[in-house]
Amino acid sequence: MDTSNDTSNDRSSDIVIVGAGIAGLVAAIRATEGGASVALVDAHAPGGRARTTERAGYEYNVGAHALYLNGHLRPFLAARGLEPSGGMADTGNVRLLRDGRLWPLSSSVLDIARTKLLTPRSRGRIVSLMARLGKMDTSPFVGTCWADWLGNEPDDVAGIVRMFVRTAAYVNAPERFDAAAALDQFKLARGGVRYLDHGWQTMVDAMLAAFNRRGGRLIVGSTVLSVEADDTVTVTTDDAVLRGDAVILAGLAPEAVQRLTGVTIGGLEHTGRSVGASVLDIALRREHPGLVFGIDEPLYLSPHAPAARLAPVGCGLVTLMRYSPDDEVVPASPDTVRARLTELADQAGIRTEDIVHERYLHHLVVANGFPAAAAGGLAGRPRADALALPGVFIAGDWVGPRFQLADAAAASGEDAAVAALRHVTSRARVRG
Repeated sequence: MDTSNDTSNDRSSDIVIVGAGIAGLVAAIRATEGGASVALVDAHAPGGRARTTERAGYEYNVGAHALYLNGHLRPFLAARGLEPSGGMADTGNVRLLRDGRLWPLSSSVLDIARTKLLTPRSRGRIVSLMARLGKMDTSPFVGTCWADWLGNEPDDVAGIVRMFVRTAAYVNAPERFDAAAALDQFKLARGGVRYLDHGWQTMVDAMLAAFNRRGGRLIVGSTVLSVEADDTVTVTTDDAVLRGDAVILAGLAPEAVQRLTGVTIGGLEHTGRSVGASVLDIALRREHPGLVFGIDEPLYLSPHAPAARLAPVGCGLVTLMRYSPDDEVVPASPDTVRARLTELADQAGIRTEDIVHERYLHHLVVANGFPAAAAGGLAGRPRADALALPGVFIAGDWVGPRFQLADAAAASGEDAAVAALRHVTSRARVRG
């Protein structure tokens, strides 16, 4: 595969895909499986937020990445022999943070129900909720904001459930997050997650190889300037013109999609805006056991290695995170947030002398949107054909009625590819 910048002035494919992150890679594989010729273009190296960087034997993902076992992405990969290896953190060693104190417990339902963080009545409520969650019909809660749903729960139960959902969805927007979407993601997370050996880059590389085997063409280093739909679709970059019967804008933020096409996406003002987090990764000379979840603070700590092979043998890689509040009027300063995460690491038993190096990302975009109650939750998100331009489709973690985060990107990427293939087929019939 030619991964260098393609400097030809005018190239044609059945389908042009803009964006080589998870949504674009899934769309590219599915489109080539359908027999289409595909050009996949990105201004940067493939992978988007799924890229991994290596530093002195430690492999850093862009934030805290976990593959949901019951989502859309893992089965998509497994069906094609691309499922990545990895492991999961030890959930038998969990501490909850409240009032500045760490409370030790395992994450089993019975142990949570015994914790002194809950009143006797609330312990029963937690056990009942966990038992019902798997079969719970969440549809009655579509359009209800997460804060209102939690308002029906005692404060101590609400704190525990809020913590679980925040960890599963990365969303810290209780006044706008759709309750049905929140509970659906909570249910999905209970099915388990996997931290990937050598990071998500291994998955990206496997997907690129599959795309290559099917004759796909990768173009990197080209910045897309505009997308126009007429008799054919024209994608103009800073150094080339790409033409096709269809184009998929994959993994781009809504604002970028609107800028490139000149089309306003209807109802976007009601959807949830981008989801953010601050992340501190710490490389350690020794393994560090145990997870920490904040109840009254939106904080998280998890040892991603040795659960996955991301560090030298006998060493550890710990990720700490602050979930950015949706209603934070004045953004917290980098120094303040980093100091708080460092304090939590110290409180959790990470010693300064064990630290090899650190990486801090103050404002990481986790997702380009979340299912908002005012927009009708998951069902209210834009669909693949939301632009109403012939042959122009969209995909991403804010698109489509299924899943959230990378699973939404994968599901909408596949949906967009199927829609684009139909369009290509219909165009071929008209021509001949």
